[in-house]
Amino acid sequence: MGHNFIRSDSDQVFLLPPDARDWLPEGHLAWEIIKVVGTLELSAFLASYRADGQGRPAYHPQVLVALVAYCYCKGVRSSRAIEGACFDDVGCRVITGNRQADHATIARFVKRHAAALKQLFVQVLAVCANDGLVRVDLVAGDGTKVKANASKATNLTVEQLDVRIEELEAVLAAEVAAWFEQAAAEDATEDALFAGDGDDPDGRTPPAGSTSTTSARKRTADKLARANAAKDLLAKRHGDTAGARTALEAAKARAQAATARLERVTADQQAKVERHRRREQVKASGGKADPGRPPLPVDQAPKVLAARTGLQKADKTLRRAEADPHNGAVPKANTTDPASRVMPAKTGGYLQGYNAQALANTDQIILAIGVHDNPTDVGACHPLLRQARANLDAAGITHKIGKALFDSGYACTDNFTTDTEADLYVAVHNESAQTGRGDATDKTMPAGWQDMATRMATDEAKQLYRQRPAIIEPVFAQLFARLGRHLNYRGDMVDIELNLWGLTHNLLKRIRRIADQATTSPAPAPA
Repeated sequence: MGHNFIRSDSDQVFLLPPDARDWLPEGHLAWEIIKVVGTLELSAFLASYRADGQGRPAYHPQVLVALVAYCYCKGVRSSRAIEGACFDDVGCRVITGNRQADHATIARFVKRHAAALKQLFVQVLAVCANDGLVRVDLVAGDGTKVKANASKATNLTVEQLDVRIEELEAVLAAEVAAWFEQAAAEDATEDALFAGDGDDPDGRTPPAGSTSTTSARKRTADKLARANAAKDLLAKRHGDTAGARTALEAAKARAQAATARLERVTADQQAKVERHRRREQVKASGGKADPGRPPLPVDQAPKVLAARTGLQKADKTLRRAEADPHNGAVPKANTTDPASRVMPAKTGGYLQGYNAQALANTDQIILAIGVHDNPTDVGACHPLLRQARANLDAAGITHKIGKALFDSGYACTDNFTTDTEADLYVAVHNESAQTGRGDATDKTMPAGWQDMATRMATDEAKQLYRQRPAIIEPVFAQLFARLGRHLNYRGDMVDIELNLWGLTHNLLKRIRRIADQATTSPAPAPA
């Protein structure tokens, strides 16, 4: 008996059913995206198109919005990758009506309608609220570093930027002069060729030059604009940089902090050893002492060893700074993406990137997402809460934000004393100590932190704070698993890209919630 296989026949006339509604099962992601996009208000997109029907027909905004949202939900972000998906992804073919949108059309659509795309985040938030997913009695915020579409090698100082701008202006002037010379030569050739035919030479449109020449001018002009933007950003961030702390001063401060930390942890460990010695004395005299493991000697305690290592590194940095005080003291800006900065990476080292911030609720619905122009999180707390409040108001959600949880990276006196509608619960110790699983006596409390420290020391606050990792950290894990830890856009478009991240994340949460409800709801009784 021969084999019994199902074979594929590429010569078959209909590899898919004639009706596109039969291509995908009911409840497929493409159908859900089409259904949601059909309920959104897209008048902001339509306002930029001609209403007289003239010109080449364009894709309806509803088609391209659904296409971009569907591809982002599947982790496809590049315009060229989306174009490829229009050929080999059945969901994309259903959304586009079996047409193939080219990458230039997709890229121009996103850039042209950036403001309108940003507003879709609020509309999707309202859709999620209608399904009961936007509860704001408990929220949590956090930040993480994402890689920019730029290299650290393109960071320049103000002096280097001045030289760069001067060079680019000279190149651009030479290209423009060459273009005029080419246009004049072509005009002279045409005048000699068509002399005496009665045409008015002044009525002719001068030639625009070759495509390659035009592209070169555009690239040079774009480089010049980004160099000027980087210089302006440096002036905004650092002023004249005369008051900036030098590398030597920073190294001295780090060495002093490392020395203080070593003294503190050594004293704490010595106190533990002394307490254990007293317990042993009580035990030896026949008394009852509290049980407990004996502490390690001071010179073997992990915290003391780590503090000594930190002090050694700080001393090494200080000696290097003393040898060359100006090394690393001059601020720089990136000429590829001026808005990005050099930041410490999650896994060590440094990257050219952004500090992405997000605020989510207990259903892991993102209420606000964006970037913070600083590697540290401390200044992002209240701007993130204000952005969430603005998004909720725009979505028609009037409920007050209840309790807001943040880790110790947001701890500072200004955050504790600034008025806000939410009840802040900001960690003043490390994660284990704040949740009651570790020792919190190794941290000296700065001035102005006592009220927050008292609040966080209560059992209620510890129970609340234990929920923070389960609320916000899976949000970033899901975003990075689907979309990666890098950005495709630059400058102002980064906010648009992150809004697309948040929009599609919330869409997927809603779709999965509806699917779960459909599978867990009881079957209807027979008639």
